[in-house]
Amino acid sequence: MSTQDTTPYAYISSPSPYQDVVSAQQSAVKQDKLLLVVLGAQWCHDSTGLAERFSTKEMDLILRAHYETVFVDVGTLEDRRNITERFDYPIYYATPTVMVIEPQSGALLNRASMDIWGRADSIPLAEYMAYFSRFPAMTTSQKAKLIHWKATEEERAYNKKQAARLQAAYDTLGPLLAQDLAGNTPDGLNSLWKETKKFRTELQKVLVKRTEITLDPEGGNGVNTKPALRHYHPFSWERN
Repeated sequence: MSTQDTTPYAYISSPSPYQDVVSAQQSAVKQDKLLLVVLGAQWCHDSTGLAERFSTKEMDLILRAHYETVFVDVGTLEDRRNITERFDYPIYYATPTVMVIEPQSGALLNRASMDIWGRADSIPLAEYMAYFSRFPAMTTSQKAKLIHWKATEEERAYNKKQAARLQAAYDTLGPLLAQDLAGNTPDGLNSLWKETKKFRTELQKVLVKRTEITLDPEGGNGVNTKPALRHYHPFSWERN
């Protein structure tokens, strides 16, 4: 759903979520706005917490003035890599995943801070307002650094491989989550959820940190060593 719809801030199933994003990107270009893509789900309290903040008068004014916003429903952890990869991001590591995009280039402007939105429900409204006011105020030179950012070939291969492993976890979790949402919590859901959360959280933490250092090698109080690309032993969903 985009900001032009009557209920813009809700995760509603769509027959063509990828095309929804493409259409929103085209609209953002025409209106000279930024593109804001939010991947989440109605069952996720952080996703709905973000939607509630977006629905406030203060945030709605900011979003309508500066963004073409599209909410993408991930259902029960469905594969949305065709959307994230469109903007050179491997996968959604959390719900919600918030992507601020320069629509002409497709550059992801907030790639070094995306991890904060996994705790969206605990972020105060004032921080929302400051965060989403920051990107429309970026200078051309500030945007250029992100437009020209590129992962190394090693990082690309690693991220693609780990994203496939994470999606396999989502594919295993999805049917269990659907049962839980229907009121019948299956055995093994909680342990698999915790295992998956640990994996996806670590992946995103490393991805964000390596991006931070690439964009600002002199920052970080002089600590500019990229964290290693960790190799993981087979997970439970890979051993079954």
